[in-house]
This record gives sequence, structure tokens and C-alpha cells, in this order.
Amino acid sequence: MPAASNALDNHMPRYFFDVTDTGTTCRDDEGIEPVDLEAARREALEALGGMARDELFNGDHRDFAIDIRKDSGPVVLTASLSLRVERKN
Repeated sequence: MPAASNALDNHMPRYFFDVTDTGTTCRDDEGIEPVDLEAARREALEALGGMARDELFNGDHRDFAIDIRKDSGPVVLTASLSLRVERKN
């Protein structure tokens, strides 16, 4: 029985990244296994940076959010970014 206990102790949590782009959410059903929540946070911030570079071509206002869920539990972290372009005459 102790072997089963050790196997549970070594469980690597899976984090799921649900992405919302200006009101449209895409739920992550695969997830990744970063070493901890801080590593998952860094992944989310990197993803938001990529979205900022790639996605503003479709208008002058975008709101992005990434909700991170741990295993099958609730959201443990939300990272968000709001982009606005204001044209001056």
C-alpha cells in the first residue's frame, strides 16, 4: 500500500488554459504539465504576449484573458490583457 501513496505524491498536476478573446471563450481540454503554478503563470503571460502581437489586426480593441484550471478543479489564476488603439486627428 505505501507504493500507491508514493505514486500519488509524485502526481504532476495538469493545468488547463481557457482562452477568452473579446467575449469568445475556447476551453482547453488537453492541458499541460508545468512544474508548478508559477510556471503555468509564465506560460499564460507568454501566450498573452503572442496574442497581442498577432491579433490586433482585426480592429482597434481586444480583450484577452486566460483562466488557468488545475486538474479538474476550479480556476486558480486568471491573466488578462486589454489592447486599445485610439486614433487622434
